[in-house]
Amino acid sequence: MNSAAINEHPRMSKGLGRLKGKVAIVTGANSGIGRATARLFAREGARVVCCDIQESINPRVDKLIEQDGGEAVFARVDVTLQADCDRMVATALERFGALDILFNNAGGGVRKLIHEFTDEEWNFVVNLNLNGLFRGVRAAIPHFLKKGSGNIVNTASTFGLLASERYPAYCATKAAIVNLTREMALDYGASGIRVNCVCPGSIETARFRGYPPKPTPGFTEEQRARMASSNKALLRMGQPEEIAYAVLFLASDESSFVTGHALVADGGQTLDA
Repeated sequence: MNSAAINEHPRMSKGLGRLKGKVAIVTGANSGIGRATARLFAREGARVVCCDIQESINPRVDKLIEQDGGEAVFARVDVTLQADCDRMVATALERFGALDILFNNAGGGVRKLIHEFTDEEWNFVVNLNLNGLFRGVRAAIPHFLKKGSGNIVNTASTFGLLASERYPAYCATKAAIVNLTREMALDYGASGIRVNCVCPGSIETARFRGYPPKPTPGFTEEQRARMASSNKALLRMGQPEEIAYAVLFLASDESSFVTGHALVADGGQTLDA
């Protein structure tokens, strides 16, 4: 195992078999929260279909999982395309013979005032964050209904619960995800399907996804300090693997009586006004 595999997620421990025998799809899997979650799922025994629109981060997430001794396959997926979402579900079924968990994580945002948005920018955020989730769920639900069980976890945000300046499309779509999670939990609970979402606070990921999707430079110290101070209790930014553990709880049988829930993991960001 190389040093990158050891050091990339220092808060991640060895797995305890929480997802042994499960097959999971993770979108936005090659960076940030998705990358940490795909890796954690594999450590916990899942076979993982790692989906992302870009492959440039090295080692690619499926290779990182293999270095850990896990089993994964990479699929280049644009969640704004229904054909790609259908293909990611087909990949899980063809490669691993099952699908148990769908983690809808791919997303992004554009920071500017709403009157400054172009139609293309607004539609990019809505299509990626909200319609991408819809397309992923639409591809997976028929299989979950057929087998009589399934687990869906969505990435929302604390900005789906409170506002952030100059972030209208992102805040709107993340708020929609929180309530759509509740609605789907009502619709599909009787069919054995649980639906939850995670609401991260400020997380120090390797990149933010802009418009058009592209890597962005690392944080300045001023940006890091401002974002850390927003997490009012712990006064630091979170790490991707810390959110991955919240997702793991929702995806595992340990949360078997939890559905329609928005799990906040924010270092205290939403504690007060």
